[in-house]
Amino acid sequence: MKEMYIDQLVATNRMVESLIETLLETSDTPPIIILQADEGPIPRGAEWGSWNWTNATPAELREKTGILNAYYLPGVDNGVLYPSISPANSFRMVFNLYFGTNLDLLDDLSYVYSHGQPYKFYDLTDRLQQDAG
Repeated sequence: MKEMYIDQLVATNRMVESLIETLLETSDTPPIIILQADEGPIPRGAEWGSWNWTNATPAELREKTGILNAYYLPGVDNGVLYPSISPANSFRMVFNLYFGTNLDLLDDLSYVYSHGQPYKFYDLTDRLQQDAG
């Protein structure tokens, strides 16, 4: 099972790399590229739908909320990005930088939800910030 996962990951990485190379080589205007994941995995040994995130360890929370969030922003100083930027602000930032909008950035918050209770969300932002500092 682990080997199949690794094979899928290698294949996906090759396809994404090829796509990015093609975009960079064939675009008349340098493209804006954002690669994002929505969430990390559930902890090893946990059963999907039964994990209680309010009791998760700092390491489990970092694994769950530490997502891929990569940007290629041609002509923009990397200093506009900041360590805690969340997907909630990715497109707001792009629209402001490239399209002249003046959208306020939202708070960069991290939530998880209870599988047993849809629409019941837990804000983990403070716990993540405390654990990081």
